[in-house]
Amino acid sequence: MVRKLDRRGYSLHISEVMNDYPGEDKQIAAGYINKVIEREILRAPEQYLWVHRRFKTRPLGEPSVY
Repeated sequence: MVRKLDRRGYSLHISEVMNDYPGEDKQIAAGYINKVIEREILRAPEQYLWVHRRFKTRPLGEPSVY
């Protein structure tokens, strides 16, 4: 979903069905879904939630990634 330029609503894009997902191979499934997410972010990268700190908790002794 992408906010319209005039800020009066959103444009919704519906992709085709992901057949045979996730499948048996977890590595292939992870790569595939990452590409799907990347493609959607590239539609409007300025609207993506870049401030989300997914890895805010680190193992003891590991440096922060932020």
